Amino acid sequence: MPAFPDDVQHSLAEAGWFEGRTVSTAGYQQDTLRRQLTWLPAAAAFLREFGGLHCYFTRQDQSTTRMHFEIQQAAALLDMHRLRTEYEPRVPGRKLGLVGQAYTDPLCLLVDTHGAFYGACEEGIYHIADTVPLALEAIVMDLPFRQL
Repeated sequence: MPAFPDDVQHSLAEAGWFEGRTVSTAGYQQDTLRRQLTWLPAAAAFLREFGGLHCYFTRQDQSTTRMHFEIQQAAALLDMHRLRTEYEPRVPGRKLGLVGQAYTDPLCLLVDTHGAFYGACEEGIYHIADTVPLALEAIVMDLPFRQL
């Protein structure tokens, strides 16, 4: 995994992440399938390294917020009908796997079959970044996302 910018590295380390971290994804997979969501290899790979983390950081407006990588908590915020009918059709490959949530105005974090990150919320769906390091950087550094 490439090095993260200092702010991102600090937030992840404070949450318990370290290079080489590995957690079981069996519970995440069961929770995903029980909710009739797609379980993607890219989601499994991400959750194997980052699953269970709760990161806190400061946004550009100086508010403190968080991101977490818990399927059960994030799924409670996701409109499943909207995911299938509005969001997935806008994504290449038309498949998204849930991996977490960011911000206090909830943004559900999703990955596609190639590992690109998206965020879904009441306002719509956004492309965050094409890789894990860039996605985590964009979220923690409060960079703009591209609306689809």
